[in-house]
Amino acid sequence: MGIIRVLPERIANKIAAGEVIERPASIVKELIENALDSQAKEIDVAIQHGGKGLIRVSDDGSGMDREDAKLAFQRHATSKITIEEDLEGIGSFGFRGEALPSIAAVSKTRLITRPADSPGGTEVVIEGGSLRATQDHPCRKGTIVEVRDLFFNTPARRKFLKADSTEMGHVMEVVSHLALAAMDVRFRLKIGEKTVLDLVPVKRLVERAAAILGEETARDLLEMNAGEEGIRVWGLIGKPALNKANRTGMNFFINRRWVKSLSLSYAVQAGYQGLLMHGRYPVVALFLDLDLARVDVNVHPTKQEVRISHDAEVTGFIQRSVKELLGRTGDRAPKLQLPPGLAAAPEKIYHLDSSTGSTVKDAAWDGFSARSIRSGDREARFSEPIALKDSLRITKILGSLHNTFIVAETEDGFVLVDQHAAHERIVFEALLRNFRSGQSERQTLLLDEVLELHPKQIELFKRSLPLLAKVGFEIDEFGERSFVIRAYPAVFGEVNPVQLIRTFLEEQEEGKLRTALDDHQEAIAALCACKKQSVKAHDPMAPQAMRALLERLAACENPFNCPHGRPAFFTQTFSDLEKQFKRI
Repeated sequence: MGIIRVLPERIANKIAAGEVIERPASIVKELIENALDSQAKEIDVAIQHGGKGLIRVSDDGSGMDREDAKLAFQRHATSKITIEEDLEGIGSFGFRGEALPSIAAVSKTRLITRPADSPGGTEVVIEGGSLRATQDHPCRKGTIVEVRDLFFNTPARRKFLKADSTEMGHVMEVVSHLALAAMDVRFRLKIGEKTVLDLVPVKRLVERAAAILGEETARDLLEMNAGEEGIRVWGLIGKPALNKANRTGMNFFINRRWVKSLSLSYAVQAGYQGLLMHGRYPVVALFLDLDLARVDVNVHPTKQEVRISHDAEVTGFIQRSVKELLGRTGDRAPKLQLPPGLAAAPEKIYHLDSSTGSTVKDAAWDGFSARSIRSGDREARFSEPIALKDSLRITKILGSLHNTFIVAETEDGFVLVDQHAAHERIVFEALLRNFRSGQSERQTLLLDEVLELHPKQIELFKRSLPLLAKVGFEIDEFGERSFVIRAYPAVFGEVNPVQLIRTFLEEQEEGKLRTALDDHQEAIAALCACKKQSVKAHDPMAPQAMRALLERLAACENPFNCPHGRPAFFTQTFSDLEKQFKRI
C-alpha cells in the first residue's frame, strides 16, 4: 500500500518533453506551427550554437492576453479543441497542449505577446518549468518565444545533442518543409549573425521550391494536380534524373501538415517503377488533401505520424497519378523515335552466342526471331537517321567501348547506349506483352523440381501463387514447407525455375521489388530479363546487331531505362564537348 504516487507537475512535464522535444529542431517546428495556427504572415527564426544556446521565433499572428499567456504553459491547455468530437476533425497544427510546457520544462523560456486589440503586451518568464515572472511588456502585435540553455536541467539529454552544424541542418530542414506548406507566409531564418533563408510569399509551389532547393533543381520538377472523389493530390515530383540515395528528398503533407509516411513513400516509388535504379529515390513535395475525418493525427506527440482510413485507396491513387504524369511528360528523358522508313522494321532482338564471341544467333521471345548475323567490318551507317526526340538524330554507329557501350554519332554530338540496359528493356517489354496477352505457353518439366522455403517466406510465396499461375507456372504444395514446380512459362527459355523463384522471393523480402505494389508481372519480367535473356556487358556485338538493338529500343514504350531504373543511354552535344575542351 502507498507505493503509487501522482508525479509532480514538473517531473511530468520533463517526461512529456522527452517525447515532444528531441532536439532544437523539434522546438522550432512546434513554435512555427503555433505561429501558423495564429494566422501569422511573417515568421522569423533566430538560432545560436545550433539552438542549444538560443532559439527565438517571432511572428505577427493574433497574439495572447495576459491570462492566456500564463495558461499556455500548463499541460493540455489549448485553444484548438474544446469538445471530444473535435478530435475527429482536427484542422490546426497544434491541439494537444503539450509543446510550450514541454519546452519550458527543459529550458529557460521567455514569451512576449500582444493581441491586436490590446494597448500593451505581456512577458512570461519560466525556468525549468517554474514560473519566474509575469509582467507588462511593450511589444508589437504577435508573439515572440525565446528558448535559452536547452536541457540545462537534464544534462543526460543535452549530451546526446550533436555538433552545432548538425543541429543547424535539422533546423533548416524544418523551416524549409514548413515554408513549403505555407507559401503565403514570409519566413526568415538567421543562424548566428547570418540570414540563411529569406523566403518571400509566392503563389506557386515551384517558386517556393526554387528558393529552397535551387533554380536548377526546380527545373527538373513537374507540377502535379490530380483528384477523385474525396482525394486530391498536388505538388511537385522530380523527373527520374533528379534522384537521391535516400528518402530525404521525399516530402509529404497531409492537409498541409508535414508528415512522415513509409506507405506514401512506397506509393510514390511504385509510380516511378522502372525509371529509377534500386537504392535511388525520387525528389517530391506532395500534398494530400483529405476529409479531416479520414485522418487521425493524434498518434504521437510530435504529430508527424498519422493514420489514414482506407489508406489502400489513397496510396493506389497516388501511385497511378505519379505514373500517369511521368508517362505523359515527354521531357522526362530523351524519347527514342524511329523515322517512318524504320518504324516498320521486323521485330528482332539479338542474343550473343558465347561460344563464338562474334555471332548473333536465333532467339524466340514474344513470337519473334532473329537471323544469325556474323560480325563484319563495314560501318553501320543509316540511310535514314534514327530520331532521338526531334532534336537528336543518330546518323551512324561508331563502334563499342569495351564491348559494353554502343557509341553512335548524332547530328549535333553523340549518344552512349548501355547495351545490357537497352536489351534488358527490350526483353522486359516483350515478356510483359506475353504475360498480359493471357496466352502464356507453359514448358512442362521432365522431372518435377522441389522448392523448399524458409518458414517466413511461405506466406509471401502463397500470396504470389495466383500471379505465378497466371504467367505460366504450375506449382503445387508439397508438405508444410515445400512446393513442387511442374511447369513454367515457355518464354523463359532454359532458365532454372527454382533459382528464379528463389531470387524473386529474396528480392521481395529485401524490398527490391517493393515498388511493384499491384503488378508482380513486371517484377517477374524484370527479374528474368536481367538474369537470363539479355545481352551482357562485355559481350561483343556486330554493327548490324547494334543497329537492330537501337531500332528495337526506339520501339519500346519506355526506351530510356532498364526495368530496374538504370539509364539505357545518355547524350552529349558537340557544343558541350567544345566547352569541355575550352574551344569556346
